[in-house]
Amino acid sequence: MFFCILPVAPSALIAARRADYHGNLEYALTARNFNPLMAMAAALTIAEAEDIVPVGSISPDAVVTPGMVVSLLVSRGRDA
Repeated sequence: MFFCILPVAPSALIAARRADYHGNLEYALTARNFNPLMAMAAALTIAEAEDIVPVGSISPDAVVTPGMVVSLLVSRGRDA
């Protein structure tokens, strides 16, 4: 038998375009490539979003990373 043990990263810092209060993330442009994979592979996921909107404001089709894998949500703000 062959077993493959996948490594788990201790933490990941993810940049998102928008997030809702449950942690569902929407990305812009090339951030859609590896950010969802990094978020799911980390034990602790910190998501930084430009805008944090009420739940239901993001279309379900636009959600790439579910809030279940986000541990902490930080607002970047428009000035940064």
